[in-house]
Amino acid sequence: MEYTMKLRAAFGRVLNLCGLLVSITLMAVMVLVVANALLRYLFNTPVAGTLELTEGALPVIVFLSLAMTQYEGGHIKVVLLTRTLPQGLRRAAVVLAMLAGAGLFAWATYAGWKLAAKSFAIGEIERGSIRYPLWPVKGAIAFGMALLTIQFLIDAVLAALGGALPDAEPEEIE
Repeated sequence: MEYTMKLRAAFGRVLNLCGLLVSITLMAVMVLVVANALLRYLFNTPVAGTLELTEGALPVIVFLSLAMTQYEGGHIKVVLLTRTLPQGLRRAAVVLAMLAGAGLFAWATYAGWKLAAKSFAIGEIERGSIRYPLWPVKGAIAFGMALLTIQFLIDAVLAALGGALPDAEPEEIE
């Protein structure tokens, strides 16, 4: 279990780097939106491409944050059925839930990579006041889902080995 905890911590550092990238992107979007609003109001000259750039940045912000949210135990958890189960069954339910999440997001990652590759192959671009390729945005979405898949797998192994996850209640998994 010690190896799994070290692996989880190392992966957490990767997720922190993604979180830093998300923070920088979010700050850039906020500066862009404020600058656009001020320039539009004061000088009737909006910043070209604000809509397109914010549209492209939002999926990156959301999907690169998902794995960090799982790492920190920030996702919504419903324990209506599992809180009455004995400890062993409760742990099994947590492991099954983590594996189900990993399976779902592994499939979504595969589909996302295929869409990003197709977007790259056909030269898909965002059309509007500015143009930019869409494959990096689609690739970031797939990458974020891949990170979440890995985090689910790490958490499933940790739960199976008897470790407590950040969002676990003390009476839920001991």
